[in-house]
Amino acid sequence: MASTHHCARIALLFAIALLGIGQALSAQAPAPSGFDSFVMLVPPRDTNTIKKLVRASEHEVAAAEKTRQQAETMRLGATSRIEFKKVAIVRLKERIALAKKEGREADRVGLEAERKAAEREIDLLKRREELRDAEAVLEIQRSELASLTKQSLELELQLARRRASRRRTTLGAAGAASLERVIGELEKQTLEAQRAQAASSMDVADQEIRVIDRRLDLLDAQQKVLGGE
Repeated sequence: MASTHHCARIALLFAIALLGIGQALSAQAPAPSGFDSFVMLVPPRDTNTIKKLVRASEHEVAAAEKTRQQAETMRLGATSRIEFKKVAIVRLKERIALAKKEGREADRVGLEAERKAAEREIDLLKRREELRDAEAVLEIQRSELASLTKQSLELELQLARRRASRRRTTLGAAGAASLERVIGELEKQTLEAQRAQAASSMDVADQEIRVIDRRLDLLDAQQKVLGGE
């Protein structure tokens, strides 16, 4: 469930995908003359590295969907258990009323204890339901991040191939200008995809905080049950 290992894997994938940006900024600083020439704003990487990252992102999408399904199954289980307990409480209240009417005080006290225990369990189950729901949402967002990462990497792969073509091929002035325009457009699309990827990573981080908050709520509920509160 939304494990630390799974979180670390997707964080590592995202970090690797954007690793070259800082290097590009330092490696392409303006010349001492002060002339700010054109620079490659998407750092070059070899196509084999990019292909491996594309495959890794595909695996992340599949893993996130599997974990989401598990969280959803457990959420439904908690919901079903809550409904079962609600019915049990209704029946307990009926038995409590009957015991009171018949003057069976010892039975009434015992049944009241059962009712309170059932109500505490419902509160605990609700916390579990909320946690599983938050975990399912998190996995949806992780899947979206992995998909955006894949899109970004696929654009970067196209860009790398065009750049390689420029190095290998001798073109006339018109052909060279056309290729430069294509490369420029691919650079723009790649940067825009990286921006969407970065924004998605922030959404994932926010949801991870919500999951931790729900875990804290569940821990508090469990401690109350153990303490008989």
